Amino acid sequence: MKVLYVVGTNLSKNTSANISHNAYVKGLLENDCQVDILMSSSSWGESDESLPTWKEATYFIYNSVSLIDRFKIKFKNIFDKKVIIKDENIDKTKLRTVVSAPNDNWKEPIRNLIKKSYEFISNKSQLYKLERTWLKNASCFKINTEYDLIISNSSPAASHKLVLNLLSKKNITAKRWVQIWEDPWFYDIYGGNSEEVKQEEHKLLQAAKEIFYVSVLTLQYQKIHFPDCAHKMEHIPLPFLQLSENKPRKNLESCIFGYFGDFYSRTRNLQPFYEALREGGASGYIYGDGDIPLLSTSDVQVHGRVTLDKLAKLQDESDVLVHLCNLQGGQIPGKIYHYSATTKPILFILDGTTKEMLIIKNYFKNYNRYHFCENRKEDILKSIKSFLTGNENFDKQPVHEYQHIQVISKLLNNNEQ
Repeated sequence: MKVLYVVGTNLSKNTSANISHNAYVKGLLENDCQVDILMSSSSWGESDESLPTWKEATYFIYNSVSLIDRFKIKFKNIFDKKVIIKDENIDKTKLRTVVSAPNDNWKEPIRNLIKKSYEFISNKSQLYKLERTWLKNASCFKINTEYDLIISNSSPAASHKLVLNLLSKKNITAKRWVQIWEDPWFYDIYGGNSEEVKQEEHKLLQAAKEIFYVSVLTLQYQKIHFPDCAHKMEHIPLPFLQLSENKPRKNLESCIFGYFGDFYSRTRNLQPFYEALREGGASGYIYGDGDIPLLSTSDVQVHGRVTLDKLAKLQDESDVLVHLCNLQGGQIPGKIYHYSATTKPILFILDGTTKEMLIIKNYFKNYNRYHFCENRKEDILKSIKSFLTGNENFDKQPVHEYQHIQVISKLLNNNEQ
């Protein structure tokens, strides 16, 4: 089967989404597909060599470096808002990077002036403002081979827009086009989108033959928001890249809890877990980017985002992996699928409305894999103590339904149902 996989990011970047994106490619290859990858060039940050390069696939990479990207590179010290916060009472090597330094407020007007000037010169529309350059360049892609399947994967939604453009211009042809949405667009938890975005999202959904969402709750919401497209919407889990060989330690005298993910206060509330961890006398790792000043202690190590190699070592050292749900909405952080590739217990901290928590819990509890609690300090503390006193089973099995080859097999066979 000849497949074109389209994603508006660069697969070498260290993000949770890209781990899943690479897992989709791996699943296609292991299902004996011939894969072409259409993606963007690298416009920010460093490539992570821990992420794979697929020698069996053919890459088509188009430039995504816009004028604003060049501004950011040239004036990096202006756009960089990070500052070190440290606790004088702890080891000075244990530092935490957070955003919004009090002493760099003079930079904010310059940032805003550059951004607003660029948006005014280029286009006032909010559609695809970060991927505009890639969309323009990648729209030149043209190939004579008819694909059996095209998969466009978001975020960003520009992946779907590019496929629509290419099909409309007959630059590509395909028997089947599938859209995978890791997050909705207009109803995304980060919000702030215009009615123009909603209309564009609707247009993209109408164009696809099949639409997949990775959250059962997002699927329910999207069917309500876009009822004329509901009949072609389905759920598919995020695939994990590889099974972990980590083995839980036996006869624990102590227990290390590991949270590895972002914790911006707009989307997640990590404070109850942090407080419960300290109050419960447990050890822990908190690695990720956020905007609340969590300080490292002798037992709790707080750090920003790290490479996958480093992350794997920290995860291996952790006895319990911690998953934290979003404050609201149906989106589920992708970490839960990656954690499910391990043999470690998972502390699943529920958040959102009572109805949302019930739907999410009912879906995941079918795997008998997770320890659930709600996002309150008292509830989390009770769970932590349950692990510390040996009342929890530390021997767990991976969820094989989330393995890349299984997820892609389901997607490939869906057309035959």
